[in-house]
Amino acid sequence: MLPEGWKETTLERYIHVKHGYAFKGEYFSTSGKYIVLTPGNFFESGGFRDQKDKTKYYSGEIPKEYLLKKGDCILAMTEQGAGLLGSAAFIPDNNKFLHNQRIGLIEVIDPHSVSLDFLYWLYNDPKNRLIISNEAGGTKVKHTSPKKLVNISILLPPLPEQKKIAAILSTWDRAIEGTEKLLANSQQQKKALMRQLLTGKKRLLGFTGEWKSLKLKTFLQESMIPSPQPDPKKRITVRLSLKGVEKREVRGTESIDATNYFTRKAGQFIYGKQNIHKGAFGIIPKTLDGFETSQDIPCFDFLPDRCPAWLFYYLARENIHNTLETKMTGTGSKRLNQKTFLSLTCLAPPLPEQKAIAAVLTTADEEITTLESDLSRLRQEKKALMQQLLTGKRRVKVD
Repeated sequence: MLPEGWKETTLERYIHVKHGYAFKGEYFSTSGKYIVLTPGNFFESGGFRDQKDKTKYYSGEIPKEYLLKKGDCILAMTEQGAGLLGSAAFIPDNNKFLHNQRIGLIEVIDPHSVSLDFLYWLYNDPKNRLIISNEAGGTKVKHTSPKKLVNISILLPPLPEQKKIAAILSTWDRAIEGTEKLLANSQQQKKALMRQLLTGKKRLLGFTGEWKSLKLKTFLQESMIPSPQPDPKKRITVRLSLKGVEKREVRGTESIDATNYFTRKAGQFIYGKQNIHKGAFGIIPKTLDGFETSQDIPCFDFLPDRCPAWLFYYLARENIHNTLETKMTGTGSKRLNQKTFLSLTCLAPPLPEQKAIAAVLTTADEEITTLESDLSRLRQEKKALMQQLLTGKRRVKVD
């Protein structure tokens, strides 16, 4: 049953979607005044993406009708990335962006019946995106057309309600964008702290002790406790990019293989021999105490009077762990063996300063975790609100 005042319709009588221009590749460059838009300028969930160093500029002659204005609404007509097809974005500046082929421009025919701001949210509705994707052509790369984009069936409320819905959802977008900026700032601040505090370039107040060059074997000792009864359901692995330690899925032949497994304890340092240079290391959490790994994922106990968190943060700097690939050996898949790992050196402060540095960085991590949680919540709430507002399940009051 349709909400009162709403109608089910297609958009062909209300809008036109204009094709872009085939700008000549010979005039593309890495700098300039005008930017050639591509599907890479869309976020999958909708919105305009700055491609930064991947931006394409144009130095050739430009047809004036393909120079976009601030507030123009464009649509992705080629699925360069999964879920991108039909994504809508607003142009952020005047006289800068070029309307390229494979991108549609919404032109409103009947401004008394449809709001461009509301159309932006309609095209970014996951339900409508799925319809566009299912009706798309192409095998390897999906693509759609202006005709298909205007022929999707939608629920259309009266114009004042359209504008109110768009305004509400835009408010949520601004809250999300604000949280994203806070998160990015916190992440950059943490990186700066790591560069300064973990190298001694900046000392915390009250610390003057000498830093010493120490081998990792003065911090760690390998743990080799054979599993009394190996259990495929209690295997752990280390995720890439410093994403931590997690339980992994059981593989088909694990119950009968002859691999030796070892019991691992909470608080131990763990790394993947093949991927430590990609950030595959961490400290085992309490929830995974007593799980097991093979020798391809060795573990180490921390020796007394050493700060586990400090060592983790020290190795977490990209210019440290990224260089470990040069230490790997082997003919096929190269690995960083335990002996080589323990022979690596680090420049370390006295224990009290290690603990103080780790405390500062842990506080920074906690702030980042809180912001990530806030961002996830806002995105989920916005998604649910879109579903309710764009179907009329929740009505808005119009002044």
